[in-house]
Amino acid sequence: MSGEFWITLVDTADIVGFTMTFCVNIVLLGLLRTRGKNLGTYKYLMAFFSVFSIFYAIIESILRPIMHIENATFFLISRKRFNYSTRLGKINSAFYCACFATSFVVSGVHFVYRFFATCKPDLLRLFNMPYLLLWPLGCSIPVTMWASVSYFLYPDTEYTEAAVSNVLKTHYNWIKKENVSYIAYVYYQYDENGVKYVFIKNLLGCFVHYFVMSMTFVVMFYCGYATWRTMNEHKEVSNKTRQLQSQLFKALVLQTLIPSIFMYAPTGVMFIAPFFNIDLNANANFIVFCSFLYPGLDPLILIFIIRDFRQTIFKFICRGKKNSVDESRSTTRANLSHGATS
Repeated sequence: MSGEFWITLVDTADIVGFTMTFCVNIVLLGLLRTRGKNLGTYKYLMAFFSVFSIFYAIIESILRPIMHIENATFFLISRKRFNYSTRLGKINSAFYCACFATSFVVSGVHFVYRFFATCKPDLLRLFNMPYLLLWPLGCSIPVTMWASVSYFLYPDTEYTEAAVSNVLKTHYNWIKKENVSYIAYVYYQYDENGVKYVFIKNLLGCFVHYFVMSMTFVVMFYCGYATWRTMNEHKEVSNKTRQLQSQLFKALVLQTLIPSIFMYAPTGVMFIAPFFNIDLNANANFIVFCSFLYPGLDPLILIFIIRDFRQTIFKFICRGKKNSVDESRSTTRANLSHGATS
């Protein structure tokens, strides 16, 4: 499909995703404040993720990324909303990469909390003050690694400048080179004699990305499996506690599927396709499409899986419908009375 089609689709996903992310996460924050007493300190972790999702959606909407894969190179191109220097553009792109990595890392922390709550309750103290302050510090390490790699190991060169110009001219000819910033992940190239040159720094950077992704996925899988096994083995907990644990676990299972479909799988394709010289061209923008929608879809899982949240939403909707019907009936009676009087 053409670059024009994908940009139209991506820009539409930007509007829909931003609106959904903002509205759904505001609702979730309200529910956490009013109906989250039984969740303990976990509600603060959920609240942080909601605030981050809104922030992430804002950053995506500002940078308006394009992703393109061609000639063993992955291009992350940001469309400038206003004029700024090449260096600042590079920093902005690296910051976007940091937000991208944060979504992986925070999802892993969610699973660690549920693992502690179900399997190692004595370790839940690590989510209380002052230990709670260590978690952002620990999460910042892989996030900083991802962002630093994106900034330092993928420098702009004569080849990348020419390659980006060619990509824009061929696939996005209405976008001017001076109106974008970019990061080019160049895996290897062939010279005029057919000799293959491998870009070691770029491959090293991709290895760091793979490592961060795989470690968060391993943490999610191990903690999820251990939580499920422990819940099946221990039947002595109260029915209320067990129901809440079951609801939270179901939410986490679905919260694994959502990022797997909208984040892990697309990102895996993003890094693997150039290695095998698979030219997805403008079709690589399906990664951006998924990225725009993800922050709004994830909190929906919590709202509809956790019973108190779901029932609160349904009661609010039903009350609104009832008030609307009552107003309609009152208006009808008033009209009939007025007609009879006349």
